[in-house]
Amino acid sequence: MTRLTSIMAVFVLLIFSMAAQGQIIHYHQNFDNLVEGDAEGQDGWATGPPATANETATTITSEVFHGDSGKSMQVDPKQVVIREFNPIIASGIHFVSLWFRYELRDITDDKLFVYYGEEIREWGGGPNCYIGGNGGDPNKVTLYKAGAWIPVGDDIKVGEWQHFFQVIDIDNQKHDVYIDDVLVAEDCDYRNPGNHKALGWMMFGFDRGKVGTIGYYDDVVVGEGNELIQAVDPGDKLTTTWGLLKDEL
Repeated sequence: MTRLTSIMAVFVLLIFSMAAQGQIIHYHQNFDNLVEGDAEGQDGWATGPPATANETATTITSEVFHGDSGKSMQVDPKQVVIREFNPIIASGIHFVSLWFRYELRDITDDKLFVYYGEEIREWGGGPNCYIGGNGGDPNKVTLYKAGAWIPVGDDIKVGEWQHFFQVIDIDNQKHDVYIDDVLVAEDCDYRNPGNHKALGWMMFGFDRGKVGTIGYYDDVVVGEGNELIQAVDPGDKLTTTWGLLKDEL
């Protein structure tokens, strides 16, 4: 069996497993089947406003990846990519599971981010998360709560893959965040709740950034509910599905 056939068979198993357990998956991508190079135009990803000064394109790369093989999405300084949800996710509880890797040459306040919003594309979106701080502690994940950015959890493990899991309650405009399966913050606020009452897009990238600072995203799954049901081990709440499947291929 070829590797591509194996990948497709595993994907089908995953979707059947989730469907059988009643889980709705809005989006999933491990980047392995995308073309290496510019991410623009691939699987709905686009350079997205409010990017400030994109010097080079966000890329799909096989040089760094989560698992034993594959590809990931690489972002360099001053790059932003955005992907729309169609249809817009207007109510209920939903999750995003992804792996990130943060390469940091100098300690700065530059940060990767995971942003969401409804229709307006702005920095002050809905559930916002910085990976790398926001002026307070550049070594932490930083979340918006009670009108301020708050560093949470342990220091980022530079040069290592880490698991990010976020549960978003759209109706109450709150969200919780887990890092490496540990709850680091709960009941965080939307940054601009009046403009973002639903999830219409998600945005990845670097806010500013200096040369030598590189980040990666991989194994993205967005779904309904507050847990990622596993094809391999349904009882293990936060072990990412795509990471396990990559290790087996």
